[in-house]
Amino acid sequence: MAPDARLPGTVLYVEDDDVTRGALGASLERIVESLILAESGAAGLAAFARHSPDLVITDVAMPGMTGLAMAKEIKRTHPHIPVIVTTAYSDTQYLLDAIDLGIDGYVMKPVEFDRVFELVRRGLSVVQHEREAARHRLEEQRLVSELQQALAEVKRLSGIIPVCSYCKSVRDDAGYWASVEQYLTDHSEAQFSHGICPKCLAQHFPEDA
Repeated sequence: MAPDARLPGTVLYVEDDDVTRGALGASLERIVESLILAESGAAGLAAFARHSPDLVITDVAMPGMTGLAMAKEIKRTHPHIPVIVTTAYSDTQYLLDAIDLGIDGYVMKPVEFDRVFELVRRGLSVVQHEREAARHRLEEQRLVSELQQALAEVKRLSGIIPVCSYCKSVRDDAGYWASVEQYLTDHSEAQFSHGICPKCLAQHFPEDA
């Protein structure tokens, strides 16, 4: 695979056996953008916290913190991170434990590189799709928020407004008549303050005109 065709994302590979880690690690470097190596469960957990990888591959049986113990901690805080385990054990309990943890795939040792690569491709593809969907959701939320804000700020009267020729009341859509003040209050963001125009002042209060 050409360098520019590498799968986008960062993979953390945890394996205590130097030979296995070196062989599979060298192959993984040719298919993924970034590869982080760790030699134990504790080191893998520290590397996960430091690099925030998109996918984890781990051996099951390791001194100290096992791969399943590390995977459990990772899944506790990042349940959507794909985790692939490699194991020499065919014991049913190991597989049941892995299923309970939400492990996304397993490979029996000796490791079949093609199966590992297929699981990695599948896992990273899911991660990319989920992130793209999350970006779309955030964009939709942003657009909806902007639209709601615009609607809250702009409330416009349009069309033909029926007005009584005599008392100047306005008929609403339900057929009820209301004062111009009430109609504008109900259909716009306008607020009213009251005063007396010069014409009305002279008509009603001539002594003050």
